[in-house]
Amino acid sequence: MGKRTLLPVLLAAALLLAGAGCLDILPWAHPPVVYPSIVPVQGGSMPRPPVFRFPFQDFSVTIDVPVDPAVYAGARNADKGARVYDQDVTEDEWRAGIYRALMEDPAQEGFFSDLLSALRHVRDTRALDSDEYAELLAVFVQSIPYETQQSSDPRFPVEVCVDGAGDCDDKSLLLASLLAREGYRAALLYFGPEAHMAVGVGCSGPGYRQTGYAYIETTNVTFVGVPPRELADGVRLESFPTVIPVGSGTLTYTRCPETGALSRAMDKMRDEADSLGVRIHELEGALLQKKAELDATREEMEGMRRHGNVAGYNSLVARYNAGVTEYNSMRSRLSGTVTRYNRLVDAYNTLSSHQFDRKGMYAWLASTGDLSDTPGNLPA
Repeated sequence: MGKRTLLPVLLAAALLLAGAGCLDILPWAHPPVVYPSIVPVQGGSMPRPPVFRFPFQDFSVTIDVPVDPAVYAGARNADKGARVYDQDVTEDEWRAGIYRALMEDPAQEGFFSDLLSALRHVRDTRALDSDEYAELLAVFVQSIPYETQQSSDPRFPVEVCVDGAGDCDDKSLLLASLLAREGYRAALLYFGPEAHMAVGVGCSGPGYRQTGYAYIETTNVTFVGVPPRELADGVRLESFPTVIPVGSGTLTYTRCPETGALSRAMDKMRDEADSLGVRIHELEGALLQKKAELDATREEMEGMRRHGNVAGYNSLVARYNAGVTEYNSMRSRLSGTVTRYNRLVDAYNTLSSHQFDRKGMYAWLASTGDLSDTPGNLPA
Protein backbone atom coordinates (compact mmCIF):
# COMPACT_ATOMS: atom_id res chain seq x y z
CA MET A 1 0.00 0.00 0.00
CA GLY A 2 1.90 3.05 -1.27
CA LYS A 3 5.32 1.44 -0.70
CA ARG A 4 8.13 3.94 -1.13
CA THR A 5 11.89 3.77 -1.34
CA LEU A 6 13.18 7.31 -1.77
CA LEU A 7 16.95 7.31 -2.08
CA PRO A 8 19.10 10.43 -2.33
CA VAL A 9 21.37 11.00 -5.26
CA LEU A 10 24.86 11.41 -3.81
CA LEU A 11 27.08 13.42 -6.14
CA ALA A 12 30.80 13.83 -5.79
CA ALA A 13 32.27 17.09 -7.07
CA ALA A 14 35.77 17.16 -8.58
CA LEU A 15 37.66 20.39 -9.26
CA LEU A 16 40.51 20.42 -11.78
CA LEU A 17 43.01 22.94 -10.51
CA ALA A 18 45.58 24.24 -13.00
CA GLY A 19 48.18 26.93 -13.05
CA ALA A 20 50.53 28.31 -10.49
CA GLY A 21 50.12 30.66 -7.61
CA CYS A 22 47.49 31.11 -4.93
CA LEU A 23 43.88 30.29 -5.66
CA ASP A 24 40.77 31.89 -4.21
CA ILE A 25 38.49 29.58 -2.21
CA LEU A 26 35.53 28.73 -4.40
CA PRO A 27 32.08 28.76 -2.82
CA TRP A 28 30.20 25.47 -2.77
CA ALA A 29 28.39 25.22 -6.06
CA HIS A 30 25.18 23.69 -4.74
CA PRO A 31 22.84 23.99 -1.80
CA PRO A 32 23.00 21.02 0.62
CA VAL A 33 19.99 19.42 -1.07
CA VAL A 34 18.17 20.11 -4.34
CA TYR A 35 14.48 19.22 -4.09
CA PRO A 36 11.77 18.65 -6.75
CA SER A 37 10.32 21.69 -8.46
CA ILE A 38 7.82 22.36 -11.20
CA VAL A 39 8.95 24.10 -14.35
CA PRO A 40 5.73 24.80 -16.30
CA VAL A 41 5.75 23.44 -19.83
CA GLN A 42 4.07 25.90 -22.15
CA GLY A 43 1.92 24.05 -24.64
CA GLY A 44 1.94 20.97 -22.44
CA SER A 45 -1.02 18.62 -22.58
CA MET A 46 -2.97 16.73 -19.96
CA PRO A 47 -6.07 14.55 -19.67
CA ARG A 48 -9.37 16.15 -18.79
CA PRO A 49 -9.45 16.36 -14.98
CA PRO A 50 -12.30 14.31 -13.52
CA VAL A 51 -15.35 15.85 -11.90
CA PHE A 52 -15.30 14.66 -8.30
CA ARG A 53 -18.66 13.62 -6.85
CA PHE A 54 -18.94 12.19 -3.37
CA PRO A 55 -21.42 11.97 -0.48
CA PHE A 56 -20.87 14.07 2.62
CA GLN A 57 -23.18 14.16 5.62
CA ASP A 58 -26.69 13.97 4.11
CA PHE A 59 -25.92 15.61 0.76
CA SER A 60 -23.79 15.14 -2.34
CA VAL A 61 -20.78 17.27 -3.29
CA THR A 62 -19.51 18.03 -6.78
CA ILE A 63 -16.03 19.50 -7.28
CA ASP A 64 -14.92 20.51 -10.79
CA VAL A 65 -11.64 22.44 -10.81
CA PRO A 66 -9.76 23.67 -13.90
CA VAL A 67 -6.02 23.00 -14.01
CA ASP A 68 -3.32 24.78 -16.03
CA PRO A 69 -1.92 22.19 -18.50
CA ALA A 70 1.51 23.84 -18.32
CA VAL A 71 1.68 23.26 -14.56
CA TYR A 72 0.47 19.68 -14.84
CA ALA A 73 2.96 18.88 -17.61
CA GLY A 74 5.75 20.45 -15.56
CA ALA A 75 4.77 18.38 -12.55
CA ARG A 76 4.70 15.19 -14.60
CA ASN A 77 8.15 15.90 -16.03
CA ALA A 78 9.76 16.90 -12.73
CA ASP A 79 12.35 14.77 -11.00
CA LYS A 80 10.64 13.71 -7.75
CA GLY A 81 13.81 12.68 -5.92
CA ALA A 82 16.35 14.70 -3.95
CA ARG A 83 19.94 15.44 -4.92
CA VAL A 84 21.83 15.39 -1.65
CA TYR A 85 25.21 17.15 -1.79
CA ASP A 86 25.80 17.37 1.95
CA GLN A 87 26.13 13.95 3.50
CA ASP A 88 25.40 15.41 6.94
CA VAL A 89 21.77 15.80 5.87
CA THR A 90 19.89 12.86 7.41
CA GLU A 91 17.37 10.69 5.61
CA ASP A 92 14.55 12.05 7.76
CA GLU A 93 15.54 15.59 6.76
CA TRP A 94 15.74 15.07 3.02
CA ARG A 95 12.64 12.88 2.99
CA ALA A 96 10.62 15.60 4.75
CA GLY A 97 12.15 18.12 2.35
CA ILE A 98 10.90 16.16 -0.66
CA TYR A 99 7.37 16.02 0.70
CA ARG A 100 7.32 19.74 1.55
CA ALA A 101 8.67 20.61 -1.89
CA LEU A 102 5.90 18.60 -3.54
CA MET A 103 3.23 20.30 -1.41
CA GLU A 104 4.56 23.86 -1.43
CA ASP A 105 5.77 24.38 -4.99
CA PRO A 106 4.59 27.90 -5.95
CA ALA A 107 3.53 26.77 -9.42
CA GLN A 108 0.60 24.94 -7.77
CA GLU A 109 -0.82 27.94 -5.93
CA GLY A 110 -3.35 28.71 -8.66
CA PHE A 111 -4.54 25.11 -8.56
CA PHE A 112 -4.89 25.16 -4.77
CA SER A 113 -6.67 28.51 -4.88
CA ASP A 114 -9.31 27.22 -7.30
CA LEU A 115 -9.74 23.91 -5.46
CA LEU A 116 -10.12 25.56 -2.05
CA SER A 117 -12.52 28.11 -3.50
CA ALA A 118 -14.81 25.25 -4.56
CA LEU A 119 -14.52 23.54 -1.16
CA ARG A 120 -15.12 26.80 0.73
CA HIS A 121 -18.25 27.33 -1.32
CA VAL A 122 -19.60 24.03 0.02
CA ARG A 123 -18.55 25.02 3.55
CA ASP A 124 -20.25 28.39 3.38
CA THR A 125 -23.39 27.16 1.60
CA ARG A 126 -23.89 24.40 4.17
CA ALA A 127 -22.74 26.50 7.15
CA LEU A 128 -20.15 23.92 8.18
CA ASP A 129 -18.16 24.54 11.35
CA SER A 130 -14.36 24.08 11.43
CA ASP A 131 -14.63 20.41 12.45
CA GLU A 132 -17.10 19.66 9.67
CA TYR A 133 -14.92 21.52 7.18
CA ALA A 134 -11.89 19.43 8.16
CA GLU A 135 -14.08 16.36 7.62
CA LEU A 136 -15.15 17.69 4.20
CA LEU A 137 -11.50 18.11 3.16
CA ALA A 138 -10.74 14.60 4.40
CA VAL A 139 -13.70 12.96 2.67
CA PHE A 140 -12.89 14.75 -0.60
CA VAL A 141 -9.39 13.26 -0.65
CA GLN A 142 -10.47 9.89 0.74
CA SER A 143 -13.05 9.60 -2.05
CA ILE A 144 -10.39 9.88 -4.76
CA PRO A 145 -9.81 6.31 -5.96
CA TYR A 146 -6.83 4.50 -4.48
CA GLU A 147 -4.27 3.34 -7.01
CA THR A 148 -0.85 1.79 -6.42
CA GLN A 149 1.83 3.33 -8.60
CA GLN A 150 4.43 1.36 -10.50
CA SER A 151 6.86 4.20 -9.88
CA SER A 152 8.28 4.65 -6.38
CA ASP A 153 8.07 8.43 -6.64
CA PRO A 154 5.23 10.38 -5.04
CA ARG A 155 3.22 12.81 -7.11
CA PHE A 156 2.58 16.52 -6.82
CA PRO A 157 -0.97 17.19 -5.53
CA VAL A 158 -1.92 18.74 -8.88
CA GLU A 159 -1.10 15.41 -10.56
CA VAL A 160 -3.32 13.49 -8.15
CA CYS A 161 -6.32 15.66 -8.97
CA VAL A 162 -5.80 15.50 -12.72
CA ASP A 163 -5.01 11.77 -12.73
CA GLY A 164 -8.03 11.18 -10.49
CA ALA A 165 -6.21 8.57 -8.39
CA GLY A 166 -3.36 8.16 -5.95
CA ASP A 167 -1.81 5.91 -3.35
CA CYS A 168 -1.28 6.56 0.34
CA ASP A 169 1.47 9.16 0.10
CA ASP A 170 -0.01 10.87 -3.00
CA LYS A 171 -3.35 11.36 -1.28
CA SER A 172 -1.78 12.24 2.08
CA LEU A 173 0.28 15.01 0.48
CA LEU A 174 -2.89 16.43 -1.07
CA LEU A 175 -4.89 16.35 2.16
CA ALA A 176 -2.09 17.76 4.31
CA SER A 177 -1.66 20.57 1.77
CA LEU A 178 -5.36 21.46 1.98
CA LEU A 179 -5.53 21.33 5.78
CA ALA A 180 -2.39 23.45 6.20
CA ARG A 181 -3.58 26.06 3.71
CA GLU A 182 -6.88 26.31 5.59
CA GLY A 183 -5.15 27.03 8.88
CA TYR A 184 -5.27 23.60 10.53
CA ARG A 185 -2.33 22.20 12.48
CA ALA A 186 -1.39 19.45 10.06
CA ALA A 187 1.30 16.82 9.68
CA LEU A 188 2.26 13.82 7.61
CA LEU A 189 2.54 10.57 9.55
CA TYR A 190 5.15 8.39 7.86
CA PHE A 191 5.42 4.71 8.85
CA GLY A 192 8.76 3.53 7.46
CA PRO A 193 8.63 -0.19 8.37
CA GLU A 194 5.11 -0.52 6.97
CA ALA A 195 5.83 1.75 3.96
CA HIS A 196 2.65 3.69 4.69
CA MET A 197 1.66 7.33 5.06
CA ALA A 198 -1.33 9.00 6.70
CA VAL A 199 -2.23 12.53 7.79
CA GLY A 200 -2.47 14.05 11.24
CA VAL A 201 -4.66 16.99 12.19
CA GLY A 202 -4.12 18.76 15.48
CA CYS A 203 -6.46 17.76 18.29
CA SER A 204 -7.06 18.81 21.89
CA GLY A 205 -6.16 15.44 23.39
CA PRO A 206 -3.04 13.28 23.19
CA GLY A 207 -3.90 12.19 19.65
CA TYR A 208 -2.60 9.17 17.84
CA ARG A 209 0.13 7.50 19.90
CA GLN A 210 0.66 10.69 21.92
CA THR A 211 1.64 12.72 18.83
CA GLY A 212 -0.91 15.46 19.44
CA TYR A 213 -2.47 14.71 16.05
CA ALA A 214 -5.69 12.89 15.21
CA TYR A 215 -5.03 10.15 12.65
CA ILE A 216 -6.62 10.44 9.19
CA GLU A 217 -6.42 7.46 6.82
CA THR A 218 -6.49 8.72 3.23
CA THR A 219 -6.77 5.46 1.29
CA ASN A 220 -10.51 5.09 1.94
CA VAL A 221 -13.36 6.94 3.64
CA THR A 222 -13.01 6.61 7.41
CA PHE A 223 -13.77 8.77 10.43
CA VAL A 224 -11.19 11.38 11.42
CA GLY A 225 -9.25 10.22 14.46
CA VAL A 226 -9.80 6.49 13.86
CA PRO A 227 -6.75 4.50 12.69
CA PRO A 228 -7.38 1.26 10.80
CA ARG A 229 -7.19 -2.12 12.52
CA GLU A 230 -5.06 -3.13 9.57
CA LEU A 231 -4.27 -1.90 6.08
CA ALA A 232 -5.84 -3.35 2.95
CA ASP A 233 -2.97 -5.82 2.49
CA GLY A 234 -3.32 -7.09 6.05
CA VAL A 235 -0.39 -5.09 7.44
CA ARG A 236 -0.85 -3.65 10.94
CA LEU A 237 0.61 -0.28 11.88
CA GLU A 238 2.94 -1.22 14.71
CA SER A 239 5.78 1.30 14.30
CA PHE A 240 5.78 4.82 15.73
CA PRO A 241 5.33 7.28 12.86
CA THR A 242 7.78 9.95 11.82
CA VAL A 243 5.80 13.17 12.29
CA ILE A 244 6.42 15.76 9.57
CA PRO A 245 4.62 19.05 10.44
CA VAL A 246 3.12 20.87 7.47
CA GLY A 247 2.44 24.62 7.46
CA SER A 248 1.93 26.80 10.51
CA GLY A 249 -1.80 26.45 11.16
CA THR A 250 -3.30 26.36 14.64
CA LEU A 251 -6.87 25.09 14.11
CA THR A 252 -7.62 21.73 15.74
CA TYR A 253 -10.21 19.00 15.31
CA THR A 254 -12.40 18.59 18.40
CA ARG A 255 -14.72 15.69 17.51
CA CYS A 256 -12.41 12.80 18.38
CA PRO A 257 -14.60 11.81 21.38
CA GLU A 258 -17.49 11.32 18.94
CA THR A 259 -15.53 9.44 16.29
CA GLY A 260 -13.97 7.36 19.07
CA ALA A 261 -17.44 6.42 20.36
CA LEU A 262 -18.50 5.48 16.83
CA SER A 263 -15.39 3.36 16.38
CA ARG A 264 -15.89 1.56 19.69
CA ALA A 265 -19.53 0.91 18.84
CA MET A 266 -18.50 -0.59 15.50
CA ASP A 267 -15.88 -2.76 17.20
CA LYS A 268 -18.46 -3.93 19.74
CA MET A 269 -21.00 -4.73 17.02
CA ARG A 270 -18.44 -6.62 14.95
CA ASP A 271 -17.14 -8.60 17.92
CA GLU A 272 -20.63 -9.54 19.11
CA ALA A 273 -21.69 -10.46 15.57
CA ASP A 274 -18.63 -12.70 15.24
CA SER A 275 -19.52 -14.40 18.52
CA LEU A 276 -23.14 -14.80 17.48
CA GLY A 277 -22.07 -16.25 14.15
CA VAL A 278 -20.27 -19.03 16.00
CA ARG A 279 -23.30 -19.54 18.26
CA ILE A 280 -25.65 -19.72 15.25
CA HIS A 281 -23.48 -22.43 13.71
CA GLU A 282 -23.61 -24.40 16.98
CA LEU A 283 -27.39 -24.00 17.32
CA GLU A 284 -27.98 -25.05 13.71
CA GLY A 285 -25.91 -28.19 14.30
CA ALA A 286 -27.77 -29.02 17.52
CA LEU A 287 -31.12 -28.40 15.81
CA LEU A 288 -30.28 -30.74 12.96
CA GLN A 289 -29.21 -33.41 15.44
CA LYS A 290 -32.41 -33.02 17.46
CA LYS A 291 -34.51 -33.27 14.29
CA ALA A 292 -32.68 -36.45 13.30
CA GLU A 293 -33.42 -37.92 16.75
CA LEU A 294 -37.12 -36.98 16.44
CA ASP A 295 -37.33 -38.46 12.93
CA ALA A 296 -35.81 -41.70 14.19
CA THR A 297 -38.24 -41.87 17.13
CA ARG A 298 -41.19 -41.13 14.86
CA GLU A 299 -40.10 -43.85 12.41
CA GLU A 300 -39.82 -46.31 15.31
CA MET A 301 -43.29 -45.36 16.49
CA GLU A 302 -44.76 -45.76 13.01
CA GLY A 303 -43.25 -49.24 12.79
CA MET A 304 -44.90 -50.21 16.10
CA ARG A 305 -48.23 -48.84 14.95
CA ARG A 306 -48.09 -50.82 11.68
CA HIS A 307 -47.39 -54.02 13.61
CA GLY A 308 -50.16 -53.39 16.17
CA ASN A 309 -47.77 -52.74 19.05
CA VAL A 310 -50.05 -50.18 20.74
CA ALA A 311 -48.32 -50.41 24.11
CA GLY A 312 -44.90 -49.81 22.60
CA TYR A 313 -46.24 -46.93 20.49
CA ASN A 314 -47.86 -45.28 23.54
CA SER A 315 -44.65 -45.67 25.56
CA LEU A 316 -42.79 -43.44 23.07
CA VAL A 317 -45.43 -40.72 22.71
CA ALA A 318 -44.38 -38.78 25.81
CA ARG A 319 -40.69 -38.94 24.84
CA TYR A 320 -41.46 -37.79 21.31
CA ASN A 321 -43.67 -34.90 22.45
CA ALA A 322 -41.01 -33.75 24.94
CA GLY A 323 -38.48 -33.85 22.11
CA VAL A 324 -40.76 -31.75 19.91
CA THR A 325 -41.11 -29.17 22.69
CA GLU A 326 -37.34 -29.03 23.11
CA TYR A 327 -36.87 -28.78 19.33
CA ASN A 328 -39.29 -25.84 19.09
CA SER A 329 -37.52 -24.12 21.99
CA MET A 330 -34.14 -24.60 20.29
CA ARG A 331 -35.58 -23.27 17.05
CA SER A 332 -36.91 -20.21 18.86
CA ARG A 333 -33.47 -19.56 20.40
CA LEU A 334 -31.87 -19.90 16.98
CA SER A 335 -34.39 -17.49 15.45
CA GLY A 336 -33.77 -14.91 18.16
CA THR A 337 -30.02 -15.23 17.76
CA VAL A 338 -30.27 -14.85 13.98
CA THR A 339 -32.49 -11.77 14.43
CA ARG A 340 -29.96 -10.21 16.80
CA TYR A 341 -27.10 -11.10 14.46
CA ASN A 342 -28.84 -9.53 11.46
CA ARG A 343 -29.60 -6.33 13.38
CA LEU A 344 -25.97 -6.04 14.46
CA VAL A 345 -24.73 -6.64 10.91
CA ASP A 346 -27.18 -4.06 9.53
CA ALA A 347 -26.11 -1.51 12.15
CA TYR A 348 -22.41 -2.18 11.61
CA ASN A 349 -22.74 -1.95 7.84
CA THR A 350 -24.65 1.30 8.18
CA LEU A 351 -21.96 2.90 10.34
CA SER A 352 -19.16 1.47 8.22
CA SER A 353 -20.66 2.70 4.95
CA HIS A 354 -21.57 6.17 6.31
CA GLN A 355 -18.17 7.30 7.60
CA PHE A 356 -18.58 10.41 5.49
CA ASP A 357 -21.28 11.48 7.99
CA ARG A 358 -19.83 11.64 11.51
CA LYS A 359 -22.49 14.13 12.57
CA GLY A 360 -25.48 12.07 11.42
CA MET A 361 -24.10 8.73 12.60
CA TYR A 362 -23.25 10.05 16.06
CA ALA A 363 -26.72 11.57 16.44
CA TRP A 364 -28.29 8.25 15.43
CA LEU A 365 -26.06 6.26 17.76
CA ALA A 366 -26.77 8.60 20.66
CA SER A 367 -30.51 8.28 20.03
CA THR A 368 -30.37 4.54 20.79
CA GLY A 369 -29.52 5.33 24.42
CA ASP A 370 -27.56 2.09 24.78
CA LEU A 371 -24.61 1.29 22.54
CA SER A 372 -25.19 -2.43 23.12
CA ASP A 373 -28.59 -2.25 21.43
CA THR A 374 -29.24 -1.61 17.77
CA PRO A 375 -32.71 -0.57 16.64
CA GLY A 376 -34.24 -2.02 13.52
CA ASN A 377 -34.88 1.52 12.25
CA LEU A 378 -31.52 2.18 10.56
CA PRO A 379 -30.66 5.32 8.63
CA ALA A 380 -31.02 5.04 4.87
